[in-house]
Amino acid sequence: MRIIIKIQNLQIIRKLILLLILSMLIFSCTPEEEIPDFSMPATHIMEGTSSWGVVNVSYLKICREPADDQHIVTTLRQGDLVQIESVHYIREERDQNIWYNIRKDKFQGWVRENSLDSYSTMEKAETASKGLLLE
Repeated sequence: MRIIIKIQNLQIIRKLILLLILSMLIFSCTPEEEIPDFSMPATHIMEGTSSWGVVNVSYLKICREPADDQHIVTTLRQGDLVQIESVHYIREERDQNIWYNIRKDKFQGWVRENSLDSYSTMEKAETASKGLLLE
């Protein structure tokens, strides 16, 4: 009699363990959440932050909007000095890109962050620009 009760108890325990494992598997498998595509509004440069930039690539296309496939406003050359008007953060799939809204003479447009070296003052940017032009 004791053996039969122990065997029945073991079977019940096994079934409970199996049920627990199955329920954990079912409820732990949730569909992957999609990351919403969003763009942050442009952030205007505040006093004390970088507000001047020097072009650090041979030729730089200034785009009308912060995207590579936009109309080209003009082209700048390495060492050109620009004023950074604002910063724009754009999320594309899993990457976040940073774009600067810049002004050069009468032209205004957007360039990627990695195409400019940014400086807090115009004097520092001018010094860096002269250094790039001497290379």
